[in-house]
Amino acid sequence: MSSGIGFGGIVSNIDKKEIELTTRFDGSKILVFGALTETKNNPSLLIELVGPKQDMTIRKKSKVWGIWVKKDYAKFEKIPSFYQINATNLNSDKRREISNRKLEQYFFSKLKNTETTNKKKVDKKQYFNELLRLKKNINNIRLFETEISVLQKKLFFSTIELPQKIFPGKYKVIISLLNENHEVIKSSEEIVKVSKTGIQ
Repeated sequence: MSSGIGFGGIVSNIDKKEIELTTRFDGSKILVFGALTETKNNPSLLIELVGPKQDMTIRKKSKVWGIWVKKDYAKFEKIPSFYQINATNLNSDKRREISNRKLEQYFFSKLKNTETTNKKKVDKKQYFNELLRLKKNINNIRLFETEISVLQKKLFFSTIELPQKIFPGKYKVIISLLNENHEVIKSSEEIVKVSKTGIQ
């Protein structure tokens, strides 16, 4: 079990710091827990897991000489291979607002270049939607699917589920305490190292 590290009024811990990708790997769960050193009201918390970076190309079909081919494309550079965010004490509007902000920060702002067969104006939203669809299909984006449990306005815990197909590398766990305006005022981080072992 990892040693807890306090930063800015949050003491955090995770139940595993290393995960091995073996031939029998079928997913894993990470328990994130800790305590808040200073709270008065019901705290609003976020827990994020941000995976190692990857480049991803999105292609869509275009008609060339009457034949549908995959020619138009958009390239996203250095986006998280996995992303999950959990929360507590946030209503649906605030969750939607935070989701949009996080998606822009980690994904949509990483669109670097596009190309179309007929040089028409690119509808970037189509590529954003396709990126989310592909990521969600393999459970590599999870937005507010799991609650954070808080006991006595101080102790907290939540579970992050990793799917079967994940990239090796460093996964960053970010725990954030929000103020009444839902701005981050305190945070803590942990690192999970995922590595391949055996014959892949």
